[in-house]
Amino acid sequence: MTTSQETTERPAAPAGEQGAAPLTTATAPRPEAYRAKPGPRRPAGPRRLGIRAVTALVLIGTLCALAVVAGVTVRDDTAQLRTTVAERAEAAAQLRFALADLDAQRADTLAPGTSATDAEVTVGNQLNALITAQQRRTQISDLLRQLGGDRAQGDRVRSLLDALGRYDDLSGRAAYVDEQSPARNAGHPPRFAVALNVSAGQIMRDDLLPVATELSSVYLRQAESQQARAHDAAVRWALVLGLLGAVTLAFLLWWQRELARDYRRSVNPAVALGTAAVIAVTLAGTLALTAGASSVDGAVARGLRPWTRLAEARAVAAEAAAAQSRWFVHDAAFGAGDQAQFGQLTERLDALLAPGSQATAAERPAYQDVLTRYGHFRADDTRLRSLKASGNIDEAAAVLTEVGRGDVAFDFWDFATTLDGLAERQLADFTAQVSDAHASLDGWPALPAGALGIAGVMVLLGVRPRLAEYR
Repeated sequence: MTTSQETTERPAAPAGEQGAAPLTTATAPRPEAYRAKPGPRRPAGPRRLGIRAVTALVLIGTLCALAVVAGVTVRDDTAQLRTTVAERAEAAAQLRFALADLDAQRADTLAPGTSATDAEVTVGNQLNALITAQQRRTQISDLLRQLGGDRAQGDRVRSLLDALGRYDDLSGRAAYVDEQSPARNAGHPPRFAVALNVSAGQIMRDDLLPVATELSSVYLRQAESQQARAHDAAVRWALVLGLLGAVTLAFLLWWQRELARDYRRSVNPAVALGTAAVIAVTLAGTLALTAGASSVDGAVARGLRPWTRLAEARAVAAEAAAAQSRWFVHDAAFGAGDQAQFGQLTERLDALLAPGSQATAAERPAYQDVLTRYGHFRADDTRLRSLKASGNIDEAAAVLTEVGRGDVAFDFWDFATTLDGLAERQLADFTAQVSDAHASLDGWPALPAGALGIAGVMVLLGVRPRLAEYR
């Protein structure tokens, strides 16, 4: 008994290990080297990959549409601005000058005649006034025909044609009456001819010139409005294009990083090319639109506004010359009003001919040249009035109508031609800068559409191999 019990008894557990469970394979701890470690990142699924590709295409497509609309809109605005000024506003300004000069020439035809001391001697140059008047009348018809193409101003053009018909009738009758007295003295046309000329002058001052001035003002207001619209559109589109381009670029760069992490590739060449196209269009478009806005501002500040001032001066000068000519052939009652009008017009002219703050150092000599020739015209006027006041009508008629230095006809032509040349320079500056704004978007919308179309194709090519891995 004792022996069997000894053989069946197990040794007691050591102190402190009472009740300890025996170690088994299932519960034994793993060595540190065999613990689970994080595995490689699981590649994006086809659905997530497709969503990102579609997002990229939507952003690129929206950017493309925006670039196309921006290019078309800004180019159209600058083209309309150039057309309004270079074609319509200039024609209206030329019309106003031609009408006033026509009135001056029609009055000048009444000034020449026979000498008070020798009936066989003709004093003054009527032929020059007749030829110039015919040229102005032809020019007026051409300008009205040109402006008649604008249906929005059809009523004004029709009113000009109606008033011009009445003016031609009265001034033509005045010339006819004057021709019936070939032996009359210089500076003393028949009273009935003077009355008809006065009536014609009233139509010119009350009907023709105000409408022509209003027409010119309308086109200048349109030009100012179109300039503001073109500038604002260029700035607005540049801002929107830059922001959307930045968003698209940020998404493409983020996606490039995600593709590199998911598929263990440093870069996706196709997506990288598409990203480069987005960068190019965004930068080029933003810079071109900003440059266009700046060119439009410069065109108005340094071209349109100085030209507007000079065109106004040219028209006012012609009106002053017409008042001067009417004063000479009209009697004292009507001549007093003509003299007062001449003073008012020359006062305005003094202010208009002063170079503005926008005149550059290179332009100031040209302004000074115009002022010098204007001084010759004013000196001739002083001499003319002095001769008439002294009763020397023969010499006064020669000073008014002859073509030579020191004569009104020549010095006014010289002054007006020089003034017109300076105005044309300012208009050319305006046209050149508007053309620069238009040219800043040359190739649009074809270039951004083509570049971003390639970017979209690159996105598809870049994602196609990754989607093929899931088939």
